[in-house]
Amino acid sequence: MRIVVADDDPVSRRLVEYVITTRTEHEVVTVTDGDRALELALGDPTPDVLILDWVMPTMSGTEVCRQVRRAPLPVQPYVLLITAKTKRDEVIEGLSVGADDLLTKPLPPDLLIARLKLALRRPTPGKPRTRAVLQALVDAAAEGDGELVIRDRDTTARVFLHRGKVAWAHVSDDPSGLFDILDPERGMDQDAVREVVEECRRTRARLSDTLVRWGLVDRARLRDCLLAWTSRKIAGVRQFSNPQSLFLPAVRSYAEDLLFDLEELVGVNDLKAVSPSAPPPETASLAPRNMWETAFVSEIPISIEDSELMDRCMLGGGVKGVAVIDRTSGRCLGQRGARLNPDIVWAHIQCLNAVAAQEHVADTVVATDRHYHLVRPLAERKDAFVYVLVKSSEVRLADARLNLARALGVIDDPVVETATTAATEAEVRALIESVDDLV
Repeated sequence: MRIVVADDDPVSRRLVEYVITTRTEHEVVTVTDGDRALELALGDPTPDVLILDWVMPTMSGTEVCRQVRRAPLPVQPYVLLITAKTKRDEVIEGLSVGADDLLTKPLPPDLLIARLKLALRRPTPGKPRTRAVLQALVDAAAEGDGELVIRDRDTTARVFLHRGKVAWAHVSDDPSGLFDILDPERGMDQDAVREVVEECRRTRARLSDTLVRWGLVDRARLRDCLLAWTSRKIAGVRQFSNPQSLFLPAVRSYAEDLLFDLEELVGVNDLKAVSPSAPPPETASLAPRNMWETAFVSEIPISIEDSELMDRCMLGGGVKGVAVIDRTSGRCLGQRGARLNPDIVWAHIQCLNAVAAQEHVADTVVATDRHYHLVRPLAERKDAFVYVLVKSSEVRLADARLNLARALGVIDDPVVETATTAATEAEVRALIESVDDLV
């Protein structure tokens, strides 16, 4: 596709261009203002995709989108708005001017690529709809693990894949379920269905394993039923008249013997007409896929101040990894220790930016069963913050927050005051016991 990227921020513009050119074969043209973006959008040939920053000189991204939608173009481009805005009314405003989708800064590279795949699969004049669905299935199988979402007006289909094979399928307007096709003579009435479901919830066992263990169906019969049921769902999806698809990468656990090749579901002859979309060029395959090694990699040396800051943070109890991150682009300016999970980091950045738009943020914390994810804005640099990964079994949360504040040289801060006056575990236990007695 021919893609126009319009953003006056050189870092964000370069980030989007880098992600697209290293992971796809699409042609990218970059501009720095809204007037130039509109000129290219209305020119010949019309670009396939417009990626527009919301706020730009001369003309905003929303105004560019509005004028493009009013223009009598032979084919309207797919418009993707990039914005730091997160309020519900602002999102509605972006969609109301005709944008196909919105992405919030910092831009997650994997999500950007997923949106471009959606743009690539948009309906085009003369293309058979069945072929479009088959192409989406083949491309999803080539991806490996994840969920293929296909929409046709008000109907949504979901096809779950594992290691390139189909594990499950669901269509929103088809009320039938797996139990409807299981042998009724085996006692599969509504009461049995409820008992099976409750047993799965209680034991966290797979539905298939529970059905077999209870003697309601044998394994071979269950596979035949699943194959027939899934084939019928896929056949219904292939009848979509205006399909739009999106693949969402995700790894889930499925019974290996209950997975189906596409050949089993749609037939070998039908698949001969399609093939997986062309892979990225060889140079792109050499580029690492990890967010921290591609989209967030810094092209400038780590500053002495950031290097010293990360060294101080690594001295804190239980600290396993540290990174300094640009708040608007999500670019990693430097890191130490263990690699951070890009999905958690991205979600944490979104949360911090949303809260910071309303009030001052001292720090934010995400506590899991193994780690504390601590994020603290840098007081002297509003465009950056430090992200620290702490092993929760090695230090208390209050002490971890205190250590981070001290590493940043913050002494007059509510976090420091709260941490230094935190009650000991014995005091907390005594307080709980006294409350219990009172109750």
